[in-house]
This record gives sequence, C-alpha cells and structure tokens, in this order.
Amino acid sequence: MSKKEFLDLLKSYLEGFGQEEKKDILYDYEEHFRIGQENGKSEDEIAKELGSPIDIANQYREANGMDKVNVYGSQKSVGGSIVTFIGLLMFNFIFVLWIYIGVISAVIGVCIGAFAVTVSGLALVFASVFGGWFIPYIQTPDILSRVAVFFGGIGTLALGLLMCIAMFYVVKIAIVLTVKYIKWNIKVIKG
Repeated sequence: MSKKEFLDLLKSYLEGFGQEEKKDILYDYEEHFRIGQENGKSEDEIAKELGSPIDIANQYREANGMDKVNVYGSQKSVGGSIVTFIGLLMFNFIFVLWIYIGVISAVIGVCIGAFAVTVSGLALVFASVFGGWFIPYIQTPDILSRVAVFFGGIGTLALGLLMCIAMFYVVKIAIVLTVKYIKWNIKVIKG
C-alpha cells in the first residue's frame, strides 16, 4: 500500500474528528513514512509495519468514546443489516421471548399477590374496628379477639405495603433491562 493510499484511508476512517485533531493524527503518520523512507524502507514496508488504517482509526475512535468503523465503512451494508436482523429475530423468538414471558408473568403475579396481601390487611383492620359486619367470619364480641385481628391486620397490611414497594423497584429494573436489551439489539443491527 502506498503512502497516499494509507493516509487517504486513514483520513476517511477518522470521519467525525475535528479538523485539527485529524490533521495532527495524519501528520504523525506522514512522519512515520518520512522516517521509514530515510531508513531505506519502501512505502509498502512502512504501511505493513504500521498496520491497518481501519485498526489505527478504531484505536483513536475508541479512545475518544466514538463508535468503531467496521469493514463496510461507517455503516453496515443493508444486506448485512437484514441478515443480522433475521438472526436476532430468530434468536429472540427461540430463546429470549419465552424466558421474558415467564419472568414478566412471575413479576405480574407477585405484584397481584402484593396488592392482595395489602387489601387483606386493610380488610382485617376494618373488620376489627367495625365489628366484622362485612366479613361474617370475624363477628366476635370478644375484645381480645378483635385486638388480635387488628394487630394481625396491621402486620398483614405492613407486609403487603413492603411487597408493593419492593415490586415497584423490581418493575423499574425490568423496564430498564428491557430498554437496554432493545437498544443492544438495535446497535447490533446497525453494526
């Protein structure tokens, strides 16, 4: 590869860098060629020693927090994107979808359970205070029984509220992980 070809490729792969930064990088590699030629090396030998322009550009891009350039240039070809999309679709359908449905079903079930425990605790508290007229099994004139039901209701209510709070965070984590997975799929498809 000639010096001009090498520097032209490197310049094209440094797309997105500022003019000054790009100019400094290209100047460094021009110096490599100049020093190599002073030492009697051919342009082709120097280019082989320096490595691939795309690898060099990707090192700079990675150091600056930019996306790497792939062999298709800055974007994956349409055909490559379609093949990747179909492969990911099959993988997601065969493996990920069923696990995801199971996990989401479990989360929904525990959320419903947390709500049910909270409502049960509330019902026990009201039954002990108002004499259980709406829950026939708790109609007892005994004050100790009512106090026991009241504190049992408070404990059940507290447990239900704690479960609801915990499930709020579990749902929040599930949403964040779902969004990250979708973004990862898009990134893989784009290349």
